Amino acid sequence: MQEDRPKWSDAIRDVFDLEEIRSALDGLTQSDLVRLRRAGSKFALALDCTADDLIGEAVCSAYSGARECRRDLPILVFLVGAMRSIAWNAKVSSRKAGSEISLDATGTDGHPLVVLKCDAPDAETLVLRADDTARRIAALEDLFADDEPALLVIMADLDELSKEEIMVMNEMSETTYNSTRTRIRRKMERRFPNGWTA
Repeated sequence: MQEDRPKWSDAIRDVFDLEEIRSALDGLTQSDLVRLRRAGSKFALALDCTADDLIGEAVCSAYSGARECRRDLPILVFLVGAMRSIAWNAKVSSRKAGSEISLDATGTDGHPLVVLKCDAPDAETLVLRADDTARRIAALEDLFADDEPALLVIMADLDELSKEEIMVMNEMSETTYNSTRTRIRRKMERRFPNGWTA
C-alpha cells in the first residue's frame, strides 16, 4: 500500500519542504513575531479565537502541507496570508446567504475594490464565487510576492482595516504608506489595465 505523501513532497521544488518551514520559522525575528501577533489579533477579531489560536492554525497548515509556502515568499508574509485566508473563509461561511464580496484589482487609489452584492445564490454559485475570489487573491499575492510591504498592505485592505490600523500594524510612516500605495496602484494598473479577467 502506497504511503500518503503530504503536498510538500520533495518532488515539488518551488515550495518549502517541512525542514525548510521549520528553519524559516526559527529564523523569525522578534520584530517579525510582533508583526505576526498584531496581524493575528486583527484577523482574530472576527473569529471566536485568540491571535495565538490563529497563528497556531496557520503554522499547522504549513506543517501539514494543507497550505504551501512558495520559496519566493517570505515566511512572515505566508503566515499573515494564511491567517487572512482562514479568517476570510470563516467570515464568508458565517455570512448570511445573499452576501458577496467581489474583488477587482483596478481601484484607482491602489485598493482592491470591495463591493457588497445582495442576491440569493445557490450552492454552485457560491463555490464558483469563492474560487474566483481565491484566484484574485492568489494573483495579487503573486504580483506582489517580491514586495512584502505592499503585500501586507493589500492583505490589510482585504480585511478592511483603516489606514491608521495598517500603518500601526506594519510600522509605517505616512510617507512610507503613501509611497507603498502609489507603488501598488501603478503595478496593478500595469498588470490589470482592463480590470480582472478570469
